[in-house]
Amino acid sequence: MYRFLHLLLALSLLLVSSCSLFKELTSDDVTRITSECFDEDYDLVYYSTLSLLQAERFTIVEANKESGIIRGMQHTEHNDVEWNLKAFGEATERESTEAVFLVLPLPSKQTEVKLSLYRNALVVTRKDGHNQKQDSRTMLLTESTYDKWLNKLKAEIKRRKRLS
Repeated sequence: MYRFLHLLLALSLLLVSSCSLFKELTSDDVTRITSECFDEDYDLVYYSTLSLLQAERFTIVEANKESGIIRGMQHTEHNDVEWNLKAFGEATERESTEAVFLVLPLPSKQTEVKLSLYRNALVVTRKDGHNQKQDSRTMLLTESTYDKWLNKLKAEIKRRKRLS
């Protein structure tokens, strides 16, 4: 009986804590985790962003210095599609990660960077012997992922600053 009460208490705590893990982010939360202000000039931050994407093996799809938009893609093809279709009835044929940076000069000789990361996938489902394909696009909203990217950008800015 005593163990049963402990188990019940533990399950209750798990349920309550899991609800807090899946809370929906507000627009303020998204802005906080996806934006960073740098005490560096626009050109240094802009070119450091391009350099970071290249170092992370992203293909630069768009780079417009005037608007500050930089978009990069990284593609992954999957070779186990047929096996997964047979085993599970569903498979991801291809995935890509898309990084979209908006680099904005601020009046105080600072530069703001806004980053959006997306996971794109082409999912194949087999039903009644026929394959159906569906594209999906999801914005990644994990704070640690954005921290990692923005910290890498800080390091790249420092590296490029030492070179000049």
